[in-house]
Amino acid sequence: MNFDKFFSDSIINLPPSPIRELLKVSQKPGIISLAGGNPSPDTFPVWEIKLCFEKVIEEKAKRILQYSPTEGLPELIESVQELSIKDGINCEKENILITSGSQQGMDLVCKVLLDPGDEVIVELPSYSGSLHTLRSYRAKLIGIPVDSEGLDVEMLDDILKEKAKKGRMPKFIYTIPTFQNPSGVTLSEERRKKIIEIAKKYEILIVEDDPYSKLRYSGDFVKPIKTYDDEGLVVYLNSFSKIFCPGVRVAWIIASKEIIRKMVIAKQGMDLHTSSLNQAIIAEFLKQGKLYPHIEKIIPYYREKRDAMVWAINEYFKERVYFTNPEGGFFTWITLKEEKDTKNEVLKAIEKGVVYVPGISFGIGEEKGLKSSMRLSFATVDVESIKKGVKILSEIF
Repeated sequence: MNFDKFFSDSIINLPPSPIRELLKVSQKPGIISLAGGNPSPDTFPVWEIKLCFEKVIEEKAKRILQYSPTEGLPELIESVQELSIKDGINCEKENILITSGSQQGMDLVCKVLLDPGDEVIVELPSYSGSLHTLRSYRAKLIGIPVDSEGLDVEMLDDILKEKAKKGRMPKFIYTIPTFQNPSGVTLSEERRKKIIEIAKKYEILIVEDDPYSKLRYSGDFVKPIKTYDDEGLVVYLNSFSKIFCPGVRVAWIIASKEIIRKMVIAKQGMDLHTSSLNQAIIAEFLKQGKLYPHIEKIIPYYREKRDAMVWAINEYFKERVYFTNPEGGFFTWITLKEEKDTKNEVLKAIEKGVVYVPGISFGIGEEKGLKSSMRLSFATVDVESIKKGVKILSEIF
C-alpha cells in the first residue's frame, strides 16, 4: 500500500535530521565520531543522581509519581528562577515553563508563534535541529551570516528595515548567541545590546537558545541577551542536557507571562507535563547545591578536549583552513580555503574511520559559503582519538 496519501503536508516532504542520521553511523565500533553534539557520558553525575533518586522516592513518591502541573514542579521552577537571577535574568515564577528538553521548547515556540508561511530570521550557519522544527511548521527562513563576533546585526537591521517598508515583518529572530552551534562563536556584548535595540525598534521577538553558556573554558562571562530585555521581547531557552545529562529530558523557557500561558495550553496537548520524577531528581540536585561544583568539575575535562582539537587542526591542517577556537561549548567550525564540497567526502571519511557533519547541514538551502565547511565536536571523544580523527580528515582534504 502507498501510505503517502495518509501523511500531512507538513511531514511528507520533511527530510530527516542529517545529524541524527549520521549518529547511527557513529555508533559503529571503531568509528571516531566528531559529528554528534552529545555531552560525554563520563561527565554524568551518576552517583549523585542515584542518591537524589533514592531521596525523592523515599520522601515524595506519592506526589512525584503522580501527574504534576503542566508548568512544572514548583520546587524546580523556584530553583530555575534562582539560577536565572544569578545569570542576570530577572523573572518571576510565572515567566517559567519546564519542558521535555529544549527541542520541545523550540517546538512550543513554533506552535504558539507561527502560521504556515511566516518568516523567521536565523543565523547562517544555524543549529540543524531548530531548522528542522521550523521547517516542520512551514516557516520561510531568512538567513543572516555569522562572523567572528556572531550574528551580523547591521545586516539584520537592513533586512528588517526593508521588511518594515513592505509591511510584513518576520515573526522572530532565532539565535544561539553563546558558543553557537555549529560555529562555536559568541555574540559580542555590543551586538547583544544592539540586537535588543533592533527588536524594540521593529517590535520583533528574539528566541535566544542558550544551552552551552555555563560550559566556558576561557574568556569572560557574557550575559544572556535576555538580561537586556525589559519589554518581554526575548523568549529564552535553556536546558539541563549539557550540564547535567540529556537522558532526563528537562529544560526550561523564560518568556512573558502572556507567551508562557499560551505555551502551557499548547503543552497540555503534547505531553501534559514533563516527567515529574526527572524534575524532582534535578530539583533535589539543585537544592543540595551540587550543580555549580559539578560544572566546575567537568569544565577542565572539556577544556582539555577543546585544546586537543585546536592543536590538531593547527598541526595537521596548518594554513589550509580557517577555524574557530571556541571559548566554550562543544564545537569548532572548519572552512577549507580551497573550495570543496565537504558533503562529498563523508563516505570516504567513514571508510577511514571518522565521521563529521558537513557545513551544508546547517544551512537553509544550498548556501555556497557553507559547502566548504564542516562542524567538528570534541565533546565525546578522547584526546588521542581527537588528534587521530583530525589527522585523517586533514589527509582526506
